[in-house]
Amino acid sequence: MIPLRLFALIAVLLPGLRQEAATGGVEGVATYTADAQRPWRLGRYYVRKGALSEAVVALTGGDLKAAPATTPATVVVDQKNYQFSPETVAIRIGDRIRFTNSDEAVHNVRAVTLDYGFNESMAPGAEHLQTFKTATGIAHPLKVGCVYHSAMRAWVFVFDHPRFKVTETDGAFRWDGLPPGTYTIDVNHPAGDLRGSATVVVKAGETTKVELRLSPDNRKSDDSGEK
Repeated sequence: MIPLRLFALIAVLLPGLRQEAATGGVEGVATYTADAQRPWRLGRYYVRKGALSEAVVALTGGDLKAAPATTPATVVVDQKNYQFSPETVAIRIGDRIRFTNSDEAVHNVRAVTLDYGFNESMAPGAEHLQTFKTATGIAHPLKVGCVYHSAMRAWVFVFDHPRFKVTETDGAFRWDGLPPGTYTIDVNHPAGDLRGSATVVVKAGETTKVELRLSPDNRKSDDSGEK
């Protein structure tokens, strides 16, 4: 005879097990294959053993907006050694970025779009808090610069769903709890001007694996190796 306590435990776990069985996942990696005839000058900062870091990957397809809501988050982007850190950020509508200045120089954060923009100067030790209320998606990130130091740059991707990632040094990404169906995975590496996509089929109870292979063929502009 099964103890009543075990019956109670099964009753608690069963709905979650059913939900897990009814959904699937996607696991993948973004890679970059170099071409000596078309060099990417800054690739050494983003490519480690073929894995591509600081690439933004995002899903389209299915009912992504129906995913569980999250509490608005605040991400910190520092200005240090005349660079934005991190350089690439992906957030959701309603999230905020706290721009800080750790340098001894005056810095500035500036972005211009058709819908809105911001342009704020920051003394050493100062900060600026910016809320992002408009989704730009993966194709149109906001480019952030400093009016005093033109080499400084950062990109902000704003999504209306939570199925996005910024890859780290291993180039890896993963999503779980996806309803079965066909999805498109889009990838954008703004520093390298690289774009690509892949189609994946998610099956209940399974994890679909995919490799997003990028190369100079995926560069959107002809920059003659200057990036």
